[in-house]
Amino acid sequence: LRSWLRKDKIILLGHSWGSVLGVLMARKKPQLFQAYIGTGQVGHVTGGYDVAFTALLARARAGGDVRAVRELQEIGPPPYKDGDGYQVQRRWANFFEGADAFIASMFGFALAAPGYTLHDINDWSDGMVLSAEKLIQQENALAPTALEGRFALPVIVIQGEDDFTTPTSLARAFVERIEAPRKKFVTIKGGHFAVFMNSSEFMKEMGALLQ
Repeated sequence: LRSWLRKDKIILLGHSWGSVLGVLMARKKPQLFQAYIGTGQVGHVTGGYDVAFTALLARARAGGDVRAVRELQEIGPPPYKDGDGYQVQRRWANFFEGADAFIASMFGFALAAPGYTLHDINDWSDGMVLSAEKLIQQENALAPTALEGRFALPVIVIQGEDDFTTPTSLARAFVERIEAPRKKFVTIKGGHFAVFMNSSEFMKEMGALLQ
């Protein structure tokens, strides 16, 4: 990518699970990147699902959502022995973040894409489930402090203020704990998919922070 763009350094952006990979890349090869930008940032590799579960259950109770309370209580707090518990937690996170319409639009765009068929959509869906089951195991195998430490490049996190998937409180704590030549944490309106659903504000903040 650096060769194609004819740039010595490029900006590395990690979202959701990609923020785990992005942090590890940025720490290992800082000379390749102008800055690391995280969004939907994983703040703690083992504690995020617990914090998210507690926040989701509190949100469901506060809103009087009987079905959400029941389903969350049925699965209980993580860790879960299979992907079903994580799917329930993620489904209610998407609901409370208002991300359902965005996720539906992804499938709509895919169906309208040239050459795509319903078979491809089914494969995509199955792949997401399989990937989640495999990647969560790998993520849980990391040390709790795997994302912390010293960075040799600027670190910027632009987080949705209502992120129930990768809790905003943990993303903020991650930035507070790390060492970097320059670091910044800001929130924008939205949840886990704020980078897509509120892209104009995300781009505005990113441009200002990189100046």
